[in-house]
Amino acid sequence: MTLEERFEDARNSHMAGDLNGAALGYQDVLSVDPDHARAEAGLGVIALQTGRLPDALKHLSRAHERAPDDAKIANNLGNTLLALGRVTEAEPAFDAAVTADPGLLDAVYNRGVARQRLSRSAAAEGDYKAVLAADPSRMDAAVNLAALYRAAEDPHTAIETLEQAISRIGPQEDALLALATLLETVGDSTGAEQALTSLPAHRAGDPQAVLTKARLALRAGDPGAGLEILRQLPGNAPAQARRQALYLSGLLLDKAGQVDQAFAAFAAGNNAMRSSRSDAAELAERYHRRISDYRTHLSDPPALPPPEAPLPFQLVFFCGFPRSGTTLMEQILEAHPETMTTGEDSPLQRLYETLPAPPPGQSIDAAHLAGLTAQARDNLRNRFIEIVGDRIGDIAGKTLIDKLPLNLIELGAIARLFPDSRVLVALRDPRDCVLSGFMQPFRLNDAMACFLDLPKVAETYATVMDLYAEQKQSSGLPIAEYRYEDLIDDFDGTVRRVIDFAGLDWHDDVANYRDRLAGRYIATPSYIAVTKGLNRQAIGRWRRYEAQMQPILPILAPYAARFGYEAA
Repeated sequence: MTLEERFEDARNSHMAGDLNGAALGYQDVLSVDPDHARAEAGLGVIALQTGRLPDALKHLSRAHERAPDDAKIANNLGNTLLALGRVTEAEPAFDAAVTADPGLLDAVYNRGVARQRLSRSAAAEGDYKAVLAADPSRMDAAVNLAALYRAAEDPHTAIETLEQAISRIGPQEDALLALATLLETVGDSTGAEQALTSLPAHRAGDPQAVLTKARLALRAGDPGAGLEILRQLPGNAPAQARRQALYLSGLLLDKAGQVDQAFAAFAAGNNAMRSSRSDAAELAERYHRRISDYRTHLSDPPALPPPEAPLPFQLVFFCGFPRSGTTLMEQILEAHPETMTTGEDSPLQRLYETLPAPPPGQSIDAAHLAGLTAQARDNLRNRFIEIVGDRIGDIAGKTLIDKLPLNLIELGAIARLFPDSRVLVALRDPRDCVLSGFMQPFRLNDAMACFLDLPKVAETYATVMDLYAEQKQSSGLPIAEYRYEDLIDDFDGTVRRVIDFAGLDWHDDVANYRDRLAGRYIATPSYIAVTKGLNRQAIGRWRRYEAQMQPILPILAPYAARFGYEAA
């Protein structure tokens, strides 16, 4: 038997599911020809199939070195790197596969997945569209393409993509689940329920389906039904689904008036979130070190000459402690025809991402901005303009609202980079603000890791607001504050003051902002509340949780007094 015949025997065993026999066969081939790339790759694929990722990487890297033009080997190497979370390295492996064989649609699709995870949305969109153009039956590409549009806050295109795929391919289960979830987020409860009803019986208990049904019950104001639905969540549901269920049960119990149980559910959700990240405490500590860096390095008034050139647009930084109602005001401001808002994809933070790594123990912005020269400042301003153009387009002559709540700590940096900007700050009763932050399933990063227990949220609130007060005095920036409660009680007067501060003329579209929200995807935890009419339901919620909040009320009392809120 020739060596190639022995390899084919091993490959046939592999295809028949006999992994042990296949492994022995591949090893036999390699004992004769240690450079046999396909046999080495076969061992790598078996390791990948059996979850032995380091072994898979070892074998497939060797195979790729020996046969760099083998598209399937490069594709499997990319899959292994993707499974290991090494997404940046996975993309060039998929590139090599596509270059070697442009018709290998799995490689094109997988490259799209890598690019999607790297937030290279336009490139990922191109890959998914290429897959669908070559094979319109690829529902996986249609589902991921819809997810890209959803992330870009384009729900109509996302829904259209899924509905067209379902019409073309048939009602595949994953697409129906994705469609139901998307329709719920834009408030189309009827459409979401119809999509869920179309699922086959064996998928009715899918975790995603259960969670979507429970959210529909929350929207409908039926907490009892929502809690009963959540009891159907399978015990073996993924950890992420179980965490979502805890937060959702907290919201349902809160609506039902079961305060003790609701608080326990939120605490359990935060504990589960903490357990999902071994570095959660380190992230929170790093955020507080960043605030300390700002206080040390960026508190003095900047001493730079005026910028060399004005910005091509008016710039307003819109911030406030998380859960201060910034999403609501953003939607109101975005209704004005002369504004563009960033949806929490802050160009300022994108600018920081372009800076070189800081010295050990320092934050990027404190390290690079403390001793900023006028020339370096002007270069960073130009880079900021490029980032805005890439992400938003040409907005010359309009007003950019760079919205990110915790840009509240960036006033020292903003004063150095953009002394010609304005800062709008949302305030809310600190007790409602802290409680609401504790209740949210934030995606963990340095700042959001501070929201996993109530004392830490209160400590973070105090630290952030103290820095804000210091930088408000030293920055020299024009700053305007408004209170969430005043927006609810005096919408017209509050919004007119904000519009005037932003340098805009009044426009009737602002008062009719809710007309724009039909079918909008709101990419923050506020998405249900923002699409409803203004109401006072969230004002003073902390009083129902006063017993649970008793240990932190003394921390928050000075800030409540400072911002004009009644004492407990």
